Amino acid sequence: MNDLSLLEDALRAYLNRRCRRAYAHDLRNGLQGIFGGVDALTRAARTTLTGKPLHVPLEQLTTFVQQAITNHERGLERVMESLAPEAQPPSAVSGRELLIELARFLTNDAARNSIRIRHDFSDDLKTTTVVARLRLIALALLTDSIDALAGGGEIRIGGQTRDGRVQLDITDTRMQPPEVSFMTNTIERLAAELSGHIESKRGDGGHRVRIDLPAV
Repeated sequence: MNDLSLLEDALRAYLNRRCRRAYAHDLRNGLQGIFGGVDALTRAARTTLTGKPLHVPLEQLTTFVQQAITNHERGLERVMESLAPEAQPPSAVSGRELLIELARFLTNDAARNSIRIRHDFSDDLKTTTVVARLRLIALALLTDSIDALAGGGEIRIGGQTRDGRVQLDITDTRMQPPEVSFMTNTIERLAAELSGHIESKRGDGGHRVRIDLPAV
């Protein structure tokens, strides 16, 4: 195992601990759907025993429960893939969908710090890459933005495709420049492994980090 693999594992372990509440919230959401469906079936069974007509057809309730179980299984797969991704070859991915998915995942963390997350995409931002690594890079940058805005603020996710390159932007309203850390070093090296690079820029409106990758 090379030193980059060790750094990648260390970063993933750090982010798994950092995002523990978010993972737990995702799992609870799936269970709540199942509990709601089972409760509806229980009430329907009681209504049937009394001879009263059902307000909702039993088949519809059953389908709802089956869908809730399927959604929960998908949620478990997403969590497991984030916690311990299997080695996979590069594949096509929408940078827009990936950033929006991670923003949704971190919604509660952002709300806890009174942070608004806004979207500003000009296209789908298609790239071919090792998706687990790109997700790790983007998750690290988004959590860093949230943690840097402990007193509240705004994060904008967006990007564009230009000159054969996909540019994923994460901009926040922090007042102080970020410190160089093991995380910044790791994501820069991971981006290089994906034939990309990280650009960090301080502006009047805050701080912007850009993930630059080859377009499809």
